[in-house]
Amino acid sequence: INSSIKEIRSSAFKDCKKLKELSFSSTSLIRIGSYAFAGCSSMEKISLPSSLKFIGFFSFNKCTSLKEIIIPSSVTKIDQFAFSDCSSLSQITISSSLISISLHAFSKCISLQQVIIPSSVTSIESSAFEGCSSLKEIVIPSSVTKIGYSSFYGCSSLTKISIPKSVKEIGNNAFANCSSLTQIFIPSSINIDKIGLNSNAKVILIE
Repeated sequence: INSSIKEIRSSAFKDCKKLKELSFSSTSLIRIGSYAFAGCSSMEKISLPSSLKFIGFFSFNKCTSLKEIIIPSSVTKIDQFAFSDCSSLSQITISSSLISISLHAFSKCISLQQVIIPSSVTSIESSAFEGCSSLKEIVIPSSVTKIGYSSFYGCSSLTKISIPKSVKEIGNNAFANCSSLTQIFIPSSINIDKIGLNSNAKVILIE
């Protein structure tokens, strides 16, 4: 890829089924447009540069062979559905400049096992990790104030989670169908009746 490139436009590589690897590490890329690599089902590896700031909606949707993604600290926004349905994605490193995990950003990443959310993030939007059925551990920092509805819906391997006192709002069904969830630490100010906890979950209130 030409080193002077600044933007990958919308749908530029969409449905390139035989594309296996791309490196932008030596470029000045700033923006990846919507659907840019959507449906690149053979792509196993992509290297993103430290200049990158924006990842558009559905940009890597259904990249079903992608196993790992490192999102550089320069990235300030990952748009909706950006990595949704990446069924082989097992490891993600999230930018330390990100403010919000957008709606459905990593939904149905069924191989994802662990997520560490950086302390720059203030909100986890609706369905951000919905259907991540292999997710066993999620670390939520004290910078987060909002967890959207259905954000962890169907994370059936999640066994425990700690919600920091900074969280003031949790949407409906945020933890619905988390069938293995047996322990949750949660601020006492949160109404737990609508967040979808299963009957086996032990709730420990944080004052």
